[in-house]
Amino acid sequence: MCIFRKKTVKVKYNQAESKYGSIKPCGKISYSRMDAIVRAKAEEIQDKDYDIYLPDKKCKIYRKSDVMSACELEEVASIPYKSEDHDCDDFAAELYGKFAGLIWTNTHAFNWFVDERDTLWYIEPQTKKISQSIAGWQGDDIRFFLGR
Repeated sequence: MCIFRKKTVKVKYNQAESKYGSIKPCGKISYSRMDAIVRAKAEEIQDKDYDIYLPDKKCKIYRKSDVMSACELEEVASIPYKSEDHDCDDFAAELYGKFAGLIWTNTHAFNWFVDERDTLWYIEPQTKKISQSIAGWQGDDIRFFLGR
């Protein structure tokens, strides 16, 4: 069980999660490998300049199944949306503070992670949707990727 904001959520526990249900990385990859993965994915969307900030020499990777069942994702998605006070940048910042990378486009802020198969996944923190592509409403001009 994961308890937050007076709400209880059942969380599927697995070996990548601690006894509290918090997500844990399943490994690390080099800065250069993570940079290559992010750049390859971003080039599918645009050929313009954008920035990538990766803070460590070794970057954390996660299993997709662990991310989908993470207590942190459930907690962030349960926060009520409030225009200008708690909107997309706030949701993305909340999840960034817990484990996921942050991405900003010309219209939206959301999150990302790389799995153990070197696949980059986008996370919509307000709905918990995980996908390999950016929907049109999420923007078409990447400003930056910020790693964790």
